[in-house]
Parts: sequence; C-alpha cells; structure tokens
Amino acid sequence: MKTVKAALSAVLSGVVIAASLPASPVFNTDAASLCTVNPSKTYQTIRGFGGINLPEWVGSDMTSAQVQKAFGNGNDELGLTILRVYVSDDSNSWSRAVPTALAAQKLGATVFATPRNPPASMRNTVNGGVAGGKYQLRKDKWADYAKHLNSYVKFMETKGVNLYSVSVQNEPDYAADWTYWSANDLASFIAQYGKQVTSGTKAKLMSPESFQYRKDIYNAILNNSAAYNNTDLFGTHFYGTQRSQMDFPALENSGKEIWMTEVYVPNSEANSNERWPEAIKVSENIHNGLVVGNLNAYVWWYIRRNYSPMNENGTISKRGYCMAQYSKFVRPGDVRIDATEQPATNVLVSAYKNNRNQVTIVAVNNSDEGYAQQFSVGKNISDIDRWRTTSNENLAKTENLEYSGDSFWAQLSARSVSTFVVTLEGGSGNDQPSEP
Repeated sequence: MKTVKAALSAVLSGVVIAASLPASPVFNTDAASLCTVNPSKTYQTIRGFGGINLPEWVGSDMTSAQVQKAFGNGNDELGLTILRVYVSDDSNSWSRAVPTALAAQKLGATVFATPRNPPASMRNTVNGGVAGGKYQLRKDKWADYAKHLNSYVKFMETKGVNLYSVSVQNEPDYAADWTYWSANDLASFIAQYGKQVTSGTKAKLMSPESFQYRKDIYNAILNNSAAYNNTDLFGTHFYGTQRSQMDFPALENSGKEIWMTEVYVPNSEANSNERWPEAIKVSENIHNGLVVGNLNAYVWWYIRRNYSPMNENGTISKRGYCMAQYSKFVRPGDVRIDATEQPATNVLVSAYKNNRNQVTIVAVNNSDEGYAQQFSVGKNISDIDRWRTTSNENLAKTENLEYSGDSFWAQLSARSVSTFVVTLEGGSGNDQPSEP
C-alpha cells in the first residue's frame, strides 16, 4: 500500500523521481568553505523526532524492550521523543493504543493522535479513487464526528495518556483507503467544530495532514479566520515532497508550529533499511525539513518495519542510526541556529543550541569524497565530542576533539553523518547528552 503511494506521489507532484524522494541535491560549491555557526541568530524550537505505533495495522504491539529501544536515550537507543497513535473509527479498539503510549510517555515522549475514518454510521462509501477517496463524512454528521474525536481524547486521558494533539484527518488529499475531504470542507469543519474536538481536554487541534504538503489545504485554513484561530498547529506528510516544496512562508510565519507527521525515505522496499549509502537519504530529508521547511517536529511512518528505523527484531537499522544522529542530540526545546548550510559539494550542515550552553552541529556528507572541514561557533569552546555513522560505524563516538578558541577542524568522511556536541565556555560537561 505504501509503496504504491510513493510512486503515485511522484506523479502527483509533477516531477519524475525514484520512489518517493529526489536524488541527492547537487550544490554549486567547488571547495569547502568555513562553516560558521551563529548562536545569536535563531530559528524554530525543536519539539522532537518520532514515529507511529499502529498495532491495529500490523497485528502486534511493540514489546517493552522495543519501546525502550525506541524512546530511551541510553546506549544504542534511538532517543525518539514523539509517538503518533491512531484514532480508530471503532471505539472498541481504542484501548490497543494505550500500553505503548503509556510506556513511551513514561520515557518522556509526547503523544499525539490521527484519525483515518469516521465511524461507519457517519460516512458514505464512495470508492472515488485517490482523488475522491474511499469514504466521505456525511455533512449532517459533522457534529457527531467532532464528538467522536473528543471522546477519543477523553478516553485516552482516563487511561493516563495526555495527548498533545489530535488532527482532523490523515491525508484527506490521498484517500484511496480512507476518507477524503475537500480543502474548503476541512476549513469549514474546523471553523464550526474545531473547539468541540478538544473541549474539556488538554489536547490541541492539529490541522489535517496532507500527504505531500500540498498547499491548498493549508491556504484554506489560513484564509478562514475562524478555522485559523481554532487550529493550534499544522501537520503534514512528506511523500514525494521535494526540497523546493518544503518552504511555505505563509505557514512558517503564521505563528503556529509545523510538524512533519509521516514519511519514509527513500522507499518502502522490503529489507531496505540496512542499505548503505542509501540510508543517508533519511538524514538529508530531516535536514531539508528542519532547515528549508522550518519544521518543529519530524515523525517517521512505522517505527518497527523492515524499511524503518527499527528492524522487526527490535534492532536499530542503518536508517535508524541516520535518524538518531539528530534524535539523540537535538532534544525537545533546543533551538535551531544559523549555520553555513552548504560548505562543500553534497554536504549539508545544521546547528542547534540548548540551555546548557552547548551547540549541536549535524553534518551530512553524501559525496564520495571525505575532507577536513573547519567550523567556527562564535564563542570559545571548552569541549567537543563527535558521534558518526558511516558504512562500518553506527554512532561511533570520538571524545575530546581538538579545538582552538572558537573553532575546530574535523574530518567529514565520505558518505557519512556526523554530530558534534560542542560545549562552550561556561557550559557543564556533566550535562552532555547520554552516550548512545
């Protein structure tokens, strides 16, 4: 099902791509230049990285060990901080989301929920294909649907799961197997019933989640003042979304957060998650979303799958290690700061700061050439540790890199992802991130 989506999303986006993501961007930088990090110039606050748990789909829940592996941040753990769960149209199935949600929440994860369909009594079966969807919500049942979502949030709260948000609809613009909505109907529903969805709960209302960050859904909300006021944050998916399509100034300047809530890259082929250097596409996609799209959160599709961050047997895959280069070190509340994004051909750099006087730099080198890169962070350094994933390394740690004043040199190996945790003078070495 998801593989079909990847191929179709390429066609619908008006580009020709392999699977669901473009080839590596080619930048016009002939030689490495100084990579300057400026902690004084700030962008968005990061809420975290995560994935979905969906036992209703795969037939089995995550084990306790797998939850720990995914949401813990100790040795050889992914450090995820966001869990997405499913709002079933059958209220008798709601309890299936509870065990993993509680366990992840206990480990500090933020939990949010997404519906695919209203209950059968509220929908019409149309089988209109991708454009028309399998179902449509009856307009005389809008109030009942709002109550359905509200009941789910309250049910989860009675079980001890405090949902951060609930969205209106999963992929209303790609609804071959679920419910289709027009952009105008979505905005009208949110304007009329958005408050009822979250009434009496702690949850926020997330926008519908487009499958490809298609702008019509979001523009309809932005152009409807009541819908905009009732929407607390925006959600989207990134299937086939090109780097150039990730920049959406109207949304980025709306004063509300943008969460990327579902994707797999670059494909969902069986047993593809260990392929190298293909796995670097994960790091590239995260970088582009955070830097070009100013995303506050990045959430994978299914956590445990043979094309996902975690293998079916509970071990971390190469794709998972490429995600962990961000998720273990760029933690909730960290703020993205300015950095020279492209110091060399096929190299991408982003930087973040935390409240412990540390700067985290992630450098993605998807070229066949390794080289020495100079970084400057604008303030005197007291310590640097590096973690790196390559063809034969998984979050390999190198402690106490050399530095001079506010700068340092580091080797960026060919086809590698490197994370540098730079403690500035006055920072506490005892507050370094947990060792992977």
